Amino acid sequence: MHFKAIDRPTTLYWGGRRPEDLYMDNWVRTQMALMPNLRYVPVVSNAVPQDNWTGRTGFVHQAVLEDIPDLSGHQVYACGAPVVVDSARRDYVTKAGLPDEEFFADAFTTEADKALP
Repeated sequence: MHFKAIDRPTTLYWGGRRPEDLYMDNWVRTQMALMPNLRYVPVVSNAVPQDNWTGRTGFVHQAVLEDIPDLSGHQVYACGAPVVVDSARRDYVTKAGLPDEEFFADAFTTEADKALP
């Protein structure tokens, strides 16, 4: 895999319901050694005691707001279920001052989502 020489600070907030839902978690952690300006914040919303999760909990877009309450000088690239993307856009723009044109997103939809009116 080839990476461009992008050296601006980047924070990846990665959410899942349970720790095992953090898709490619080990790969992201490995990339951090190659990308010194990358900060990784995994967030789990529904951890159970047997997960032994000691990291961040709650909704991933709320974790962003807790860490960066003023997003006016940032860009956001969001992906996930439509409700996640829509909630992030609404809160980042209205509560944290993110310019709407600095919010980029890819909402994941399923065939069932497409069938909804």
